[in-house]
Amino acid sequence: MGKRGRWSRWGRGSCEGWSLEIGNAFRGSVVRRDGPAPDAPIWHASVNTTTLGQYPDRESAVQRVEEIIEYDMRLVLSDWESYRAFKQSAKKRIANSE
Repeated sequence: MGKRGRWSRWGRGSCEGWSLEIGNAFRGSVVRRDGPAPDAPIWHASVNTTTLGQYPDRESAVQRVEEIIEYDMRLVLSDWESYRAFKQSAKKRIANSE
């Protein structure tokens, strides 16, 4: 994969794809496939190997991948803050009990 934190292009022509890697947590992928007609490709979107569907253009597929990653990242960050707060309070309880 390319650089982390931004879309990187691989392949060319009818064998084209775009990847987005966010740390080790999220891997988004948008891949061009031949459609019903040579001039009408279909774009397949996925995050962490979970298929998100087919889209008529790259921009729509990229947008869907970004929506999923951004939503999931908000959940991760919320849970992370809860975890840190719990861990901090546990340390205080242990220190106070000694």
